[in-house]
Amino acid sequence: MRFKIIFRYFFATLIFIVSALLIWTTVVKTYEAFTAHQVQAQFTHLASTTNKEFRLVSNNQKPDQKIFITIPNQGYIFTISCEHYMNSLCTDADNQHYFRQIKAIDLIHYRSHHYIQNISYQNTQSLENKHFHFDQQQITAFYAKDIESLKFQLILLWFFSLFAIYVCIRILRDFQTFLNK
Repeated sequence: MRFKIIFRYFFATLIFIVSALLIWTTVVKTYEAFTAHQVQAQFTHLASTTNKEFRLVSNNQKPDQKIFITIPNQGYIFTISCEHYMNSLCTDADNQHYFRQIKAIDLIHYRSHHYIQNISYQNTQSLENKHFHFDQQQITAFYAKDIESLKFQLILLWFFSLFAIYVCIRILRDFQTFLNK
């Protein structure tokens, strides 16, 4: 009998923690969506040297659909959504290959969203050089599209947050019944 009550306390605490995290995430993402137009872009330039080499790896298969900028044998340093680069950097021919050595890359960041503005790389297998450029209007359109999809995701987040609040209120209101049932 004692174990049952301890388990119910633990279960109630777990529900409250998960609910609090869900509500916090919803509030933060709502703030991010509605202040997106005020965010200033930040720029990063990376270039491979003899001491530090960068590789471009893409995975255009669901559920990942990401571009990874990696340092070989050390892991990735940036992840970028493949959604905007399906016809250029996330093609089936280059999917999940480590053959693209980055010569130089310019990245634009809007909070946690990263976009490639310029990239030049060499395919180490075929020794073919490629260069892609995306202008500021395209990058801005990519960011606007990502924020629009975030707004649609917020509808579900708010729904689940309100449901979590309802469950927490019900548990608190009938806490003795919850423990002894």
